[in-house]
Amino acid sequence: MIDFLTTARTRLLSGRLLVGRAVALSFGRGVASLLSAAWVILVARRLPLEQFGEFSVALALIIILTSLSDFGLQFILARDVVDTGRIRREVLDAVIRRRLLLAAGFALLMVVLYVIATHDQNLAVPLVFSLSIVGAGFYNPTVTGYRATGNIRLEVISEIGSRAVVLVAGGLWLLAGGGLLAVAVAYSAVGLGVGVIDYAFVRGKSVAEAAGLPRPSLSLRAAAPFMLASTVGAVYTRVDNYLVALLRGSAAAGIYGASYRFQDMNLLLPSALGQLALSEAAGQEPATRLSTGKRVAAQSVLLALGPALVFSIFAQPLLTFLFGAAYAVAAPVVIVLMISTLPGAAAIALQGLTGVTDPRRFAAATAGSLVLNVVANLILIPPFAGLGAAWANVISQTFLAAAYYWALWRKTGELRASLSA
Repeated sequence: MIDFLTTARTRLLSGRLLVGRAVALSFGRGVASLLSAAWVILVARRLPLEQFGEFSVALALIIILTSLSDFGLQFILARDVVDTGRIRREVLDAVIRRRLLLAAGFALLMVVLYVIATHDQNLAVPLVFSLSIVGAGFYNPTVTGYRATGNIRLEVISEIGSRAVVLVAGGLWLLAGGGLLAVAVAYSAVGLGVGVIDYAFVRGKSVAEAAGLPRPSLSLRAAAPFMLASTVGAVYTRVDNYLVALLRGSAAAGIYGASYRFQDMNLLLPSALGQLALSEAAGQEPATRLSTGKRVAAQSVLLALGPALVFSIFAQPLLTFLFGAAYAVAAPVVIVLMISTLPGAAAIALQGLTGVTDPRRFAAATAGSLVLNVVANLILIPPFAGLGAAWANVISQTFLAAAYYWALWRKTGELRASLSA
């Protein structure tokens, strides 16, 4: 009885600690997102619409190509930390070296894709922006490995601090007359600097081991299972902005990019709730996760409903107030994107639970939704520009939420059947 009570107390304290860390990390990311939104609004108000569209294309490519250049390496590092209980310096260095080689290649690819979409022959802007992909080569694996040790303070400080520095330093430069190149320098210099500093800090805390000890494989075959999780989400949320620029021009991409900020803002709370759903499900039998998923999905949709109504009703004055009169025409796009946040909120809530309960169906649902999203964008953007991209988002998010629910329902049903057999 004493052993049982001791174990129960330990699990309760561990669960509270996990939830506390998730809340702190979600809060840090939320503050960082708000600072990023303020930066984007400032850029929109200071740059011409065409240049803001080019800025939106650059951000979309950075997010997509940074994710692709990860190649699942940060997950391999995190798994090694979990397996060994420490950050091994040799493994950290090997991951960073491989990551930087990939980042260099994808940085060059970014320049090519940027020129194709914007038709801007000035290579200075995309070259400077591409340095942020190199910075992420230092930053992302480092903070992922450090987070796996249970430490989130470095990530929270880095996320908030870097966004604040970009907003203040970059904002002052913009107000002093700096153009798109100034935006690129401020954004990339801070990202590269924070990445190098964090890597040096964590490397100093890592453990140097004797040569010859076994290390995890960093081959494509070893990384392949982790690549889908690290790439599909980023491609899914930003490919539409790039396609709008490619098919309808930079100005249309600027209008859509401004509209999309409202979607990002409305999904902040559902995203945090989705992260906490995993903490709540910790220790539960997998067969009971469907009930948790349904409850959290309903809560997530309710959290998104209120802001969606407010943003929809006041879309035009909000766009004019925040971004300027030129963006008021994006009000219908904002309204459709707010519709998409409702199934999107449900999908976010179910994502983590589905991924840990049934990885195979989760992968199929995510990949299928991405394909549907791209196809719908290719069909709807040419005639309807950003409004078509917004409706493509509604279609694919609805499919994704339904697919995640179906996968969770099927797997929990199979588990119950196996337990009763």
